[in-house]
Amino acid sequence: MRRLATAAIAGCAALAACALHRMPGTAEPLPDARRGLRGLLQAGAARADVTPPPGPSTFGLGPDSLVTDGYWSRLYCRAFVLETSPQDRVAVVGCDLHSVSGILHRRVAERVRAIVPTSRLFIAATHTHAGPAHYFETPLYAGAMSTRHPGFDSAMVDFLASRIAGAIERAFAARRPAAARWVHSTAWQLTRNRSLEAFETNGTLRLFQPPPDLQLSDEEAAIDPSLHVLQLEALDEETRTRMLGPVGFIVLFAMHPNVVTVRNRLFGADTHGAASRFLEAELRRAWSDRCGAALKHIPDCGRVADLDPLAAVLNTNEGDVAPVLNANTTAEAVRVGRTLAERAWETYARDPALMRAHATRRPSDAGFRSSLVVDSRYLEAYLPGAPLLSPSAAASKASRLCPRAELGAASGHGATDHPVTLDALMERGSDVDARRDDCHAPKKRLLGPLQGLLVGTSPTKYPTHAPFALLRVDDTWLSFVPGEPTVQVGAAINARVLATVHAEDGRPAHAAVVGLANAYFQYLTTRREYAVQAYEGASTLYGPASAEYFEDRFSLLARSMEGENIDAELGRGPKIGEAVAFPYELGPERVRFPRAESSPLLPSLEEPRRQRGLCHLPRPRRMELCFWWSDGSPARVPISNGPWLSLVRADNGETVRPCHARPALDSPWAKACDPGAAIDDRGLDFETRVRGRTGDAWLWSTVLRLSAEEWQSVQAAGDVRLRASSVQGVAPVDSDAFRASALPPACSENGIRFCLHEAEEERP
Repeated sequence: MRRLATAAIAGCAALAACALHRMPGTAEPLPDARRGLRGLLQAGAARADVTPPPGPSTFGLGPDSLVTDGYWSRLYCRAFVLETSPQDRVAVVGCDLHSVSGILHRRVAERVRAIVPTSRLFIAATHTHAGPAHYFETPLYAGAMSTRHPGFDSAMVDFLASRIAGAIERAFAARRPAAARWVHSTAWQLTRNRSLEAFETNGTLRLFQPPPDLQLSDEEAAIDPSLHVLQLEALDEETRTRMLGPVGFIVLFAMHPNVVTVRNRLFGADTHGAASRFLEAELRRAWSDRCGAALKHIPDCGRVADLDPLAAVLNTNEGDVAPVLNANTTAEAVRVGRTLAERAWETYARDPALMRAHATRRPSDAGFRSSLVVDSRYLEAYLPGAPLLSPSAAASKASRLCPRAELGAASGHGATDHPVTLDALMERGSDVDARRDDCHAPKKRLLGPLQGLLVGTSPTKYPTHAPFALLRVDDTWLSFVPGEPTVQVGAAINARVLATVHAEDGRPAHAAVVGLANAYFQYLTTRREYAVQAYEGASTLYGPASAEYFEDRFSLLARSMEGENIDAELGRGPKIGEAVAFPYELGPERVRFPRAESSPLLPSLEEPRRQRGLCHLPRPRRMELCFWWSDGSPARVPISNGPWLSLVRADNGETVRPCHARPALDSPWAKACDPGAAIDDRGLDFETRVRGRTGDAWLWSTVLRLSAEEWQSVQAAGDVRLRASSVQGVAPVDSDAFRASALPPACSENGIRFCLHEAEEERP
């Protein structure tokens, strides 16, 4: 392992070449006096598939992030457009990505500037470590220590930006009268604090008190259990008084979603992607039950039946919070995701008021508001050397941010829940440098002078320009943080915001942070947590004052939203609402996103698209099928919003549609069928890989793992086939037909090894 890590570093040192670029500004300052006014809500939602072709690296585990050869669940961005007038319109996007780069945020903004300005575009990542790399503009995130196969690729940025922009455009086009409500709840026993020693230095063991009947470990108690759910309901166009069906949920909860981590070569959405799918199935059931039988009697119901209600699951202050796990498998990711979905769904399906509104169709019966405030503020800042507004008594020398970013030694170990191979190179002993007395003290520098060699020493080798945004939706304020705040830091930001804002009608105000938003500056720890120099403190780039600086920025935004003029405190820096031009440095530019021009068109393949093999895997509790075929290169079979792989009826080619893809969550509609259920690769059942070249074509394989509910639908469907869809006008690839009573042959021993990615092709 030591030789592998050494080779990964030494072999990448040559990639340190750089170039200085300039991020274009959009100059959209807004007057401080602007105040949010109550108005009639309109909302629209749409999704985009952002699963790249196999070939790029994953991101999030440093040199342990590997080149992908497929996907086990598709990656989605879920876009919501909310407005009470064009002047306050916002786009909130939740993406199955590790984080959001500054250049990605700006390129999406360029594409949707006719809908929202940069200052009202909020993109947040779920933080899956099985999302792609290569879209981060700084050498730190594209250079030697970023992945096993590093590099920045503008094609990856453009791919993601165009897909995300398309979702925002469709959400904008889908706007309709809506009502909204927040439900603020808690979810215990899902998570634990993975950095308890650092957390306890704050002097507050339990920021949140659990129910007295829960038996929790210290780690399980040292979390933020807050579960915030924004629920959006479509209303009829004419009167705006009848609930038709759910537009979607935005769910906020603090939890690293990383179950599938080291040695993974598959793109996947991990726990949050699974939670979103479970919730979306229930939302479809809800509007089907409410509206499906009344199409002829209720205006607009037919339109609702065409909607695709979405559930975006976003992270809050998850910096030191990990899931409670039993294993590091895709099945465990699905289990944890389902548990999170159950807690979020309870806020809707177990609410007696919602049940009354479901019967009366009056949104006010369940506390939904069609007239409310949507307001936002946005501020950018250059972080190197930035001063605090009002340094605390503990600030001493650290009354400003450090002039250069730096990683600490403990960041090289990885977090306690996913250590990395770089740890093998690390010097044993303390990760604290007690003799250090500069801005970063007591951080012990990662790899000593070698960090400067691998990353560089100029400020632009690290991210420098941070966007801060505050969004108000009704009585709740969301702080969009370009990083990962710990439990304590998130609580401090929320406290600063709540000390300033108020709801006009006397209701209590609520606040939550939304992490990993609009850019990525790694972790934010308190001064006391920083002094411990655990993984999170060592990954706090700009020193011990970082969290206080971020708190200051969000306090300024809150004051601006309350009508204060804060120009004096901003000085010569960017103004509220302004997206400024600034210099940045790219990491090594490499071709990492597969290029179509490097491989033949599908119609010209000498080796045609065709089945190469089909068998069933011996599994005692679940039906599993393995199908492999020849097809085009990864660049020639791009994944779109629709299904690529599916199980179809042999007689008419229609996708097999079960009543439930998985057991329904508990609700009054649990027995209703999910109208969107389908056995295809948009769910959680297919594990698909590209295996290598076969002539001028490529060999692909997929393993389909059917749930018990899906197996029932297969039994009722008669003859079925596995299908890779038509691409570029070329006919689909169909497997041999089979049925539940006449399965494909059992996989041979070599076939099992091949299907489970342990051997080369099993010859038919």
